[in-house]
Amino acid sequence: MVACGSYLRKRIYRWRIYNVSTNPRCGILVPLWLAILFLSASCGGDGRLERLHPEENVLRIAVPSDPRSLDPAIAYDVVTWPLVRTLFHGLVDYDDDLNLVPWHARSWTISEDGRTITFKLRQDIRFSNGRPITSEDFAYSLQRILNPAVKSPGQGFYRNIAGARAFQDGSADRVSGLRTPDLETLEIELVQPDLPFLYCIAMPFAYAVPREEVERHGDEFGRYPVGSGPFTLARWQRGTGLRLEKNPGYYRADDIRLEAIDLMVGGDETLHMMMFERGELDIASVTSTGIPDADFIRVMNDPVLSKRVAHQPLNAIQYLSMNTELPPFDNVNVRRAVNHAIDRKRIVGLISDRGIPARGVLPPGMPGFNEALTGYDHDPEKARTLLEEAGFSEGFTTELMVTAQSGIDSKIGQAVQQDLAEVGITVEIRPVTGPTRIEATGRRGAVPFATFGWYQDYPDPSNFLDVLLNGNRITEVHSTNVAFYDNERVNALLNEASSSTDQGHRLALYQEAERLIVDDAPWVFLYYPQMYLLRQPWLKGLKLNPVWPIRYELMWVEP
Repeated sequence: MVACGSYLRKRIYRWRIYNVSTNPRCGILVPLWLAILFLSASCGGDGRLERLHPEENVLRIAVPSDPRSLDPAIAYDVVTWPLVRTLFHGLVDYDDDLNLVPWHARSWTISEDGRTITFKLRQDIRFSNGRPITSEDFAYSLQRILNPAVKSPGQGFYRNIAGARAFQDGSADRVSGLRTPDLETLEIELVQPDLPFLYCIAMPFAYAVPREEVERHGDEFGRYPVGSGPFTLARWQRGTGLRLEKNPGYYRADDIRLEAIDLMVGGDETLHMMMFERGELDIASVTSTGIPDADFIRVMNDPVLSKRVAHQPLNAIQYLSMNTELPPFDNVNVRRAVNHAIDRKRIVGLISDRGIPARGVLPPGMPGFNEALTGYDHDPEKARTLLEEAGFSEGFTTELMVTAQSGIDSKIGQAVQQDLAEVGITVEIRPVTGPTRIEATGRRGAVPFATFGWYQDYPDPSNFLDVLLNGNRITEVHSTNVAFYDNERVNALLNEASSSTDQGHRLALYQEAERLIVDDAPWVFLYYPQMYLLRQPWLKGLKLNPVWPIRYELMWVEP
């Protein structure tokens, strides 16, 4: 689609589209904006787009709702993490081949017993407030994650640090396993060997934050973040947008080519796609699904747009969580019945085949993937039999929580509603914002049934099986085990795998744990998604990988 006309006309167009999408009383404007859309498509038939502000090296993107928080101890979703990475800085990172590489740490060593990791830090990195970063800042940041008052959803990743549990239950005033012999040395002692722990250190939770700024802002630190990344937060107007600007004090500032990132907040995927095709956005959608579902087939069949698509298979799973502590989902036969009632192949077809029907938890690209798992076939008759055995021959009524702004979530919700109706289960769909869903599903006793997606934090099966399904991970709030699933045998297998240093033995334990989990059916295992990202031709530096699908700090605009 071609942009032709004055800046004023573009702004009028944008205002009208937004109001049609968000204000039910503006329906009379629909023919007008459709006419404008038609006219804009018909002028300049060479297929080239015109950028709204071609002179600016500013990335323009949009999301449906505000980030929950820009505090690395709190932020935990695929939209917010790329923003956190632009504001903060960690000890280690991944290269393009997913190998761990030094970042703030210039080197690290692991003791022979596998229980102590010693990091040597760079001394040329500062927070954006001008203060040098020391080992004490990383020790403080890790201890802060474990502070129950902070309510970090990442606390479970770091409980293997010696003294973490004593600190959390109040019997110690500090985490004893975090030591700083000098300002450039950080020692982390673990309770037991933990091969994936370095992956946890690479997660944004563990990025350094300055104590003085956290204490200054308290619970509002996530609104006024101060870090050491390549960008700083210039402004944030809730419900409207935020702007990140290049940090001139960043230690590698010359490598950062963007001057700023403008994030518009509001509107849905349809609006964002229209804005993209007008040249007002540089990426059509930065959600986990990439190209809006309604536009996928059109984009992939378009000879111009299809060339601007970046594709990445994801180590991810889309599932329905069933709260195993709440009736009727506390009955295993009910959960099995729901699994048999749902047609996964149809759901994958509804999302234009951008996924693989799931038979279990681990996606095909994850170490330990078990091709022998059979999972649950679509068998409504078997579902009815299981419901009768569970004492629900007449079915039941439940509520499915979905993300309101997600077209894919809406399609999944409707398909699930139809499939379950065939076996006597009535589903009421409850749409909420993405941050609301994350908060609500992580709260004990709150949500019986919800759509959910999990994208790997690090390339190890523990990140799925242990983080999401170990009963020891259950917390009253911010639980990553949103099914509140607790099987002692599974817990024991996962705990043994977590401390093993024999990779072959670990993978065998994970496969046995996954087999038991599938049999217990705490989830409906839907599909393994893939990302298709649509970018403008002037956006450069877009590099996808399974851990960090979007890395804004590598991008720039070249009109």
